[in-house]
Amino acid sequence: MPKHYTLIAISACLVPAFAASNLCEATCIAYLQQFNLGGCWTDKSTIPCCSSFQYAESYALCIAHCSVKERLAAWNSFRQICRISTCGSNSSYDDVYFKALDSNISEQDTLTMDGSLDAALNISWEKFAAWSAYQDATVRNSRNSKIFGAILAGYWAVLMAISWFSKLYCHICHAQLSERGRLSAYIQKHVILPSLHGSRHAEPVLIYGIPVTTIPLRWQAYSCVLFMVLNLIFLVAEFNVTGAASLVIDETSQAALYVANRSGIMAVTLMVPLLQFAGRNSFLARMTGWSNDTFKLFHRWTARTLVLDSLVHSIGITAYYLRNGGASKYREVILRNINMFGILALVASCMILIQAQHLFQRYWYEIFLSLHLVLAIVFFIALRVHLSNYTFVYNLYIAVAIYAIDRLMRLVRVLSGNISGYAEIHANADATQIIIKPLVPFKYRPGQYAFLYVLRFNIWQSNPFSVAETRDNKYVFVAKRRRGVTSRLHGYAVDRDTHRARIWLEGPHGTSYPLERYDSVLLLAGGIGITSAISYAAHLKDKGRKQQVAFIWAVREKESVSWIASQLRHIAENDFIEVHVFVTSGKKEAAEDKMEIVQFEEAMDGDGQSSLSDRRTVFEVDLDDDDRLYKEPIFDDNHDSNGMSEQLFDKFIPSTIHFHYYRPRISRIVRDSMNHESTSLAVFACGPVRMLDEARSAVIENLDDKGGKRIDYFEDAFA
Repeated sequence: MPKHYTLIAISACLVPAFAASNLCEATCIAYLQQFNLGGCWTDKSTIPCCSSFQYAESYALCIAHCSVKERLAAWNSFRQICRISTCGSNSSYDDVYFKALDSNISEQDTLTMDGSLDAALNISWEKFAAWSAYQDATVRNSRNSKIFGAILAGYWAVLMAISWFSKLYCHICHAQLSERGRLSAYIQKHVILPSLHGSRHAEPVLIYGIPVTTIPLRWQAYSCVLFMVLNLIFLVAEFNVTGAASLVIDETSQAALYVANRSGIMAVTLMVPLLQFAGRNSFLARMTGWSNDTFKLFHRWTARTLVLDSLVHSIGITAYYLRNGGASKYREVILRNINMFGILALVASCMILIQAQHLFQRYWYEIFLSLHLVLAIVFFIALRVHLSNYTFVYNLYIAVAIYAIDRLMRLVRVLSGNISGYAEIHANADATQIIIKPLVPFKYRPGQYAFLYVLRFNIWQSNPFSVAETRDNKYVFVAKRRRGVTSRLHGYAVDRDTHRARIWLEGPHGTSYPLERYDSVLLLAGGIGITSAISYAAHLKDKGRKQQVAFIWAVREKESVSWIASQLRHIAENDFIEVHVFVTSGKKEAAEDKMEIVQFEEAMDGDGQSSLSDRRTVFEVDLDDDDRLYKEPIFDDNHDSNGMSEQLFDKFIPSTIHFHYYRPRISRIVRDSMNHESTSLAVFACGPVRMLDEARSAVIENLDDKGGKRIDYFEDAFA
């Protein structure tokens, strides 16, 4: 095999070398470990045995094959470790060596490896040379394994640093947004925004109607693929298999052992980024601009790589012991407690990998979360026991420390701001309004979200909700009634008159996008996604900058407007924010809306231009069931589903809010916004997964990869 690679040289310069023991000392310790000398037999290959004269004399005979400098260093190390005068460590090397020459036996003269040897063991030069070559290769493989593991862990840190520098550069050097260059536009259109395959990203892939996974973005997929490729290269690179050690171990066994050791070390090193991605990552999210889904994706792929390395480790160890000792030796080794815990850790990690699939998280999230936590605890405890005799267990300590600090900081934030722990809750149509006033108000920015702990149901589970409004240090959340906690919370608010519940708040989390820096802004919201979008609209209104802002909300039922009626009235007061609400399950005013779009399309055919200020937004006329979010209307011409009259409804909703009764055509809306005469446009979307994918595809389709007008797409998966 080739001895050197350029990558090894570069990594050796970038990553601090891990100190190894003196080769002479390490060789003799490893060699003597296999013998029971004077009743002293240790399983720790890096520590000499200090309890018998036979071991001290055998050690002195072994290091006699080294140079004078190495010999003295090895003996001094032995004396420092073994401070027991009865075993000869306080004697000079010459005294112990000459005494050992008078009474010693060769390895060939030993009748059994199990019985205690009452004489010094003398190793031949040929055997010492073989053991020295084997030990040297082992040490170098261990060092390379630690370097490779550090590179894999540092890979994610480098990716974060690139994202941070890119974000910082745009913030400092592009305070005034300008047109994109050719390269930047090309990367945006072909790398950053598109899905890896097709136009589906947020919407899960279905197999026989069952959601199995989601397709990552191209830049996310490229990042994960490069990480996996690096891992596979490091698993097979620079093994240092040597024929000089053939008297100790054959080359095939060397390869199996080195693969096992390397994959094990790399797997343990990956624990650091694994648990880093598992946290709430409030600081890292603001630093990098990554979404919570991006952190989850990298967490999953790091976990998959770790499990792959663990399986390779187990296969390599199995092959090594089966080749060197057969089934009986393998059974003896595996039945040791330290290895049984290793098997337990492997089984737990594989179970985590299976139960963390998209299907379980989508339909049985609470069960998934509890089982995930239990299996993770079992995995860490078993792995800690398995690594108890190895120095690189510190990687596990670092990983657990990072995760523990994250949890501790979250606990402090929760307890410091939620001493009372009570929140006002109000049932409103099919949603629940939650109003919390924490003891220590947090600095909230539009688009951010918080995790809410509903203590009445359980104390360990939290759910993310976007902040719809802040007033008087109170934070208003709107939770759409679905399955699980939101359904129980809505029922609790309906059944009780007190409108109070013990709810703790943890936040803020997430990234706030600088939409105020763009000349034009298109806000697309679907359903409960209005909570995130309307926070941006209110922020843009309060900024007072004369931007052209189009606010599009697609909602199933007209009565859902009552979720955020006051916020809608607030943003509709401005003349530069136009608000359009699309009720996707109604038939009211269908004839008028049909006439409006016909007139609009005729105008488009005439001059091919449109403007956000026209207060006309293209929406879909096709009434096919496939294009509806809901198929049946939920109110008639005179009353909504709650019996609220249209006259009373119009009293609270200003005429500046335009209602349409069809599903909006997102692609036409985006194209209309891009045709607006402005130097920069921000498109923000938050809503159902199909709407998000449709908005992303529309932006990509209308982007010019040769540069020009700056158009940026932002997406919020939390609502």
